[in-house]
Amino acid sequence: MAAAGTKNFYTLLKIERLQYWSLFTFSLLILFSSSIFAQKKGKMIELVNADRLKYVSSIQAKRLLGNVVFKHETTTLSSDSAYLYDNNTMEAYGRVVIRKGDSLTITGNFLRYDGNTKLGFIEGNVVCIDKEMTLTTNALNYDGNLNIASYFSGGTIISKSNTLTSRSGYYYTQSRDIWFKHDVKLTNPDYKLNSDTLRYNPILKTVYFLGPTVVKSKENTLYCERGWYNTDKQNSFISKNASIVTGKNSLFGDSIYYDKKTGIGIAMSNVRIVDTTQKIIVYGNRAKHNEKTGISIVTNQAVFSQRLDKDTLYMTADTLYSIDIQDTAAYRKLKTDSTIVPKDTTIMKAFYNVQIFKKDLQGVCDSLYYASSDSCMTLYKSPIMWSKTSQLTSKEMRINISKNTIKSFLLTGNAFVIEKVDSLKYNQIKGREILGTFEKDTLRKINVTGNSQVVYYLKDDKGKLIGLNKTDCTDMIVRFKKSGIGKITFIKKPKAIIIPIKGLDPTAHMLKGFVWLEEKRPKSVKSFFNQP
Repeated sequence: MAAAGTKNFYTLLKIERLQYWSLFTFSLLILFSSSIFAQKKGKMIELVNADRLKYVSSIQAKRLLGNVVFKHETTTLSSDSAYLYDNNTMEAYGRVVIRKGDSLTITGNFLRYDGNTKLGFIEGNVVCIDKEMTLTTNALNYDGNLNIASYFSGGTIISKSNTLTSRSGYYYTQSRDIWFKHDVKLTNPDYKLNSDTLRYNPILKTVYFLGPTVVKSKENTLYCERGWYNTDKQNSFISKNASIVTGKNSLFGDSIYYDKKTGIGIAMSNVRIVDTTQKIIVYGNRAKHNEKTGISIVTNQAVFSQRLDKDTLYMTADTLYSIDIQDTAAYRKLKTDSTIVPKDTTIMKAFYNVQIFKKDLQGVCDSLYYASSDSCMTLYKSPIMWSKTSQLTSKEMRINISKNTIKSFLLTGNAFVIEKVDSLKYNQIKGREILGTFEKDTLRKINVTGNSQVVYYLKDDKGKLIGLNKTDCTDMIVRFKKSGIGKITFIKKPKAIIIPIKGLDPTAHMLKGFVWLEEKRPKSVKSFFNQP
């Protein structure tokens, strides 16, 4: 019996040894095959610590409880509890913390992570902390291969004084770039931003606009569909339907550079500056505006336009320069000049190659000055003005605009008014100074003062030319009718002669200084730049 028992014992021992070695060999095969699989799929997730461990064969996973810590390449993952599956994936629960180096920390309530693909998903009060910013969201996806964290259920990013929210976003942990999409809002103590799509780099402190974007501050409102804004330096470059609205003024251009600290904006190509209060629009291909001084400069095919009653006055020059005078340095400087300029005045200067076009009034001169306080436009250096069939010239010319219409003009220094009768005959009025008045944009009366001279053709009741009146006197008043010169009142010592029309040589009766300059007359706004 004893021998038989001993034999059975050794038989059982052999069987157990065989089972052990079989199990050991099988385990080695499993580990070997798992190692090969892991090398193909990715580095194995390494368990660093757990207070308790239990293997659950039904799901082929280790059940880990208490102070659970994993490591995968350069990333450390910790939680209250977790499952580590045999296929190199894991799930973590409760106080989940992901640390990548010393630059990125992500916390949440639940984590699912695949060590083969390095793809992770974390949800529940998710907080992603970077050196430059903090992201909070409900759920976050993480791609360890591309180093991208993304969310699609709304997120908030706080970076110093900036708070940004959006429905979806992508965070590139290496470049620190963050892409936002849908209902993007950025709030700063100095401004608020709304956008469809933008990119933000917290290191560069720069926001890149990639879709329709509005930036509002106390001073202005900025709109664009492409561009960037540096939140630290407070400067920006915007394009594609770019505009900056400051109070009553709006600036548009293909591209605009704006520095909020200096208040300087520079617009390029297809520029428009709009003043809604005074119904003024200034066009050009380059414009510079300084909010602090109120100074604007427009060049490169610059055109000024102002709505006057039922018509529009257009003006071009090599350079258009304006000052919007409030309580600014520009006003304080002007107060020291001999010219007294009241506040709330817009001053405009146009210089070199000035051209003016209105349906019933055209002009050219070297330079021009305009002040909204008295609505007076002054033309310098050989100015010429045309009104229907009349040509006006002098050394200096002033045009008064009131209630959005031209009311009067003043010609000083060799003042000359010429009215064309036909291709050879001209009515001529000359004096030291000529004051003219308009009614419904039509020249009605002129007062000629000092060394007055007139040459005009007489007509009978049927409108037929019958003679020429040539008169010299000190002063005169000339009234116009639709067909031209009507009644002339001579004041102080008139000397007149009447010359019959028969055999009259029109060229022999031109006043000194007469010159007809029709070839310089602007034909349209397009003719400003020699366009057909």
